[in-house]
Amino acid sequence: MRGALVESEAVRTALVFSLVLSATASAQVTSVGELIIVSDATGSIHQRLAGLSLGLVTPQGLACQDASRAALGSLGDAYDFLVVFMSEPNPGATNVPTFQQARVTAQNIGANPLLNDGTPFGSRAQLKGCLFMGSIQRLPPEPDALATNLGSGVTGLTALEVLGHELGHAWLVGADYDLGAGKQEDLRSGDRHYSPRVDSRSVMFGGCIDALGGGDFRVSACARGYNSLDLYFMGLLPAADVQPLLVVVGQGSNDPPLPLPPGSAPVTIQGFERRVGIDAVVRQMGTRSPPHPTSQRCFRVGFVYVTRGPASPAAVLTIEAYRRAFEGWFRAATGGRGFVDARAIGSGCREPSLDGGLETDAGTIELDAGQPDAGPPALDGGGGDDAGLEVPDSGAPERLENQRLKPLGCSCNEAGALPVLLAVALIVLGARRASQ
Repeated sequence: MRGALVESEAVRTALVFSLVLSATASAQVTSVGELIIVSDATGSIHQRLAGLSLGLVTPQGLACQDASRAALGSLGDAYDFLVVFMSEPNPGATNVPTFQQARVTAQNIGANPLLNDGTPFGSRAQLKGCLFMGSIQRLPPEPDALATNLGSGVTGLTALEVLGHELGHAWLVGADYDLGAGKQEDLRSGDRHYSPRVDSRSVMFGGCIDALGGGDFRVSACARGYNSLDLYFMGLLPAADVQPLLVVVGQGSNDPPLPLPPGSAPVTIQGFERRVGIDAVVRQMGTRSPPHPTSQRCFRVGFVYVTRGPASPAAVLTIEAYRRAFEGWFRAATGGRGFVDARAIGSGCREPSLDGGLETDAGTIELDAGQPDAGPPALDGGGGDDAGLEVPDSGAPERLENQRLKPLGCSCNEAGALPVLLAVALIVLGARRASQ
């Protein structure tokens, strides 16, 4: 994955140059490449993190709401999710990445109905939530590196997996089940994560568990994405293709509370095996609505950098690496069933054809229209820490739901922006000639 993120010197130079010019604008919202820059000149957004929760909204959620109102006020309400990075190194627990729900879009998934109002985010219709990723200074520069400095200890997840984890909270994990004798809640913990005794192999925590026999089970580090139950709740997989989850019933003092980081030694836990299938989940939760294949599978995700002063070129390049990598990560983590368009002003999600070439006969696929799929994603996670998610080669991509957003609001008009675009073009052209 790292190799795919290495930029040419020409692109890097152009990006940094455009950053310097964008930083001179007096407007609240500008753009650098495909990133959205929100100027926090007064510090009011960062100061949210020093305050208290407001009802069900955390300080991180309040910062997300402020950043979202600024971004959508300029861009329009055309995003499903916003991902917010802060420039300052907030040292406290309020740096912990958090998902703030704006809108509930499906029924019978265990979502909190009290958090179903996009108005505080500046969204009247579309935004589903905001992912607060904390200070860019406390995230690793490589998106597939282990995230260790978030304010909540080592989670055992890479930075990309943390991003996927927070996005997953839009649908996950509120699942309970009924095997015929009443409600059971041991699939999940109280904070909408899988229990450590569930063989989830998911970015939503839980374990990567293999039965050893005799009541012993091995918990190991492994690759994580979204399992088949996750995909069902996300609307990306039909109920018939959901695989039963292994639950190790019991308790022990050596249960890993969080995913084991790559390279960790396996841990043995004891208990007895229970398999929880989709029938038991639907018996308790009801059937997801809307169901696959009519649910949305192409999601617009805007990457927002909230900065106190001039935006740091190093921070912008890091966030840009996250943005580019997340499109491929999400596609791989959903087994090629879900897609993300992470550009500020884009033309739809990239969907590779089955042979990696350009699909010329598929036409434009509507945003809400899924297509029938077969089988769960290939996330074998077979108990090792070297089985990382394979990001498929997109080849020449097809587009889902072509659309354009209105231009970013800025203090410059189109004529004023032209010299900037020409300057960037000249830099790139000059670098290309120099390399020939």
